[in-house]
Amino acid sequence: MTETTTFDPAQYKADLRSEWRDAAPGWRAWVEVLEAADAGQAVSRSLVQLAAIGPGDAVLDVAAGYGEPGLTAARAVAPGGQVVCTDISAEMLAVGRERAAAAGLDNLEFLECDAEGLAFEAASFDAVLSRQGLQFLPDVAGVLVRLHSFLKPHGRLAAAVWGPPGAVQFAAPVAVITAELGLPPPPAGVPGPFALADAGQLVELVEAAGFTDVATGTVTVIYELGSPELATRWLRDVAPPITALVDAQPPEVQQRVWAKVTEAWAPYTTADGHVRLENQAVWVIGTKETDQG
Repeated sequence: MTETTTFDPAQYKADLRSEWRDAAPGWRAWVEVLEAADAGQAVSRSLVQLAAIGPGDAVLDVAAGYGEPGLTAARAVAPGGQVVCTDISAEMLAVGRERAAAAGLDNLEFLECDAEGLAFEAASFDAVLSRQGLQFLPDVAGVLVRLHSFLKPHGRLAAAVWGPPGAVQFAAPVAVITAELGLPPPPAGVPGPFALADAGQLVELVEAAGFTDVATGTVTVIYELGSPELATRWLRDVAPPITALVDAQPPEVQQRVWAKVTEAWAPYTTADGHVRLENQAVWVIGTKETDQG
């Protein structure tokens, strides 16, 4: 996102679409790393289990990107169930359609839509899921209220966001990048990868939206790359909020910064030269007790 003195939601969303459009090929290329059993799949499995999803359920996946946890949910709701995957990025959803087709899953629908503009009939879904999406929404509180209305009585919300930066090792280079470029810390209250890292704040938002039986916990996400150089390439390809910090710089500055990023993987490099990154995801669950709102 371009730095401005005041936050402009419309410009932010335009930048977000652009960033994820550019990142879609990277997510396609790195899917085996991103969706390894101990990586993204660990979160998708957790969310599907926490939401108690089963055969015949109707599920909404908000900010699904390239189809997660929607594809995982689609397997759980068969036979007879349906999953709707929504995202702001048409290009990421296109990768999701490819993944669904390759997996032989025909019980998913992919819908390009800003989460703040979603419009479904009340009580349409048994569960709402979101994996690493809520933190990028300008109006989290408003979206949660809307999602509550989409749920059937006793429907369930299960969402995950990234924990604090210190517990998310793939973000270690961010400090290097900001130091090299002399960038100020992001202003408080602005959407971004760690905007909802405070589990207490996350619980308060979900409770304020009308959910009951709200609980939170963590799951560890492990990304493994073959070398520090590959780890840097991976980060550049799949993390648009981070990459955007560097892309506006002159080529010689970009080269210097990315070399520093490669050096920053040293603490996470194993004896065989691989990079192993442990990252904390924070999950939250809640239930809609009645058919009101």
